[in-house]
Amino acid sequence: MAATNTLTWLALVTLSVVSVALGRLDVALTVAGAKAILVGLDFMELRAAARPHLVAYLSYVVLLVAVLVLL
Repeated sequence: MAATNTLTWLALVTLSVVSVALGRLDVALTVAGAKAILVGLDFMELRAAARPHLVAYLSYVVLLVAVLVLL
């Protein structure tokens, strides 16, 4: 479990650096969505949650990012 959390943390930091380095809002929003999914799966433990909870969370994040990017 600790190794998974460490890898997730490294992925979150890397995605943050990429987002800042590129400096584009659409990329930053997409990266934020990816980070939200990583946090939900690992730190909120949605991987082990009931399937409807996981699907609802992933659908919400994807829909929210899509709407924000298209605006």
